[in-house]
Amino acid sequence: MSAGDIIVEVFRELLFATPYLAAWIAAIVLSVIMLRRGGGRAEKFLLAGSCVMFAQKLCHVTVSTVTQFLIIPSLLERGWSSPTAVSVLSYINVFFGLVSLVGIICLVYAFWIKFREKS
Repeated sequence: MSAGDIIVEVFRELLFATPYLAAWIAAIVLSVIMLRRGGGRAEKFLLAGSCVMFAQKLCHVTVSTVTQFLIIPSLLERGWSSPTAVSVLSYINVFFGLVSLVGIICLVYAFWIKFREKS
């Protein structure tokens, strides 16, 4: 697979991820507006969680596609067995899952702080 084919695949995957990316961009913009209007700790965690989730989605799509079409075939050519080569992709997915978990924790904590202050 040529470099042009890989770039096309990355852009195709990014096209499918566009709604998620747009939602996280909207969350980032809203949290920045809330921070400028005197937001506190909850808004900071909302911004941090939104940024982490946006970066996670953007990097996950790109890295997974490049790994799937470039790194795994390269490992198979070097003599790695198929299960071992594919396990590289699952380790990458576990890493991005943990990053996503950090983003979710930040978002949940932001909402918890905000609703705790109201009570």
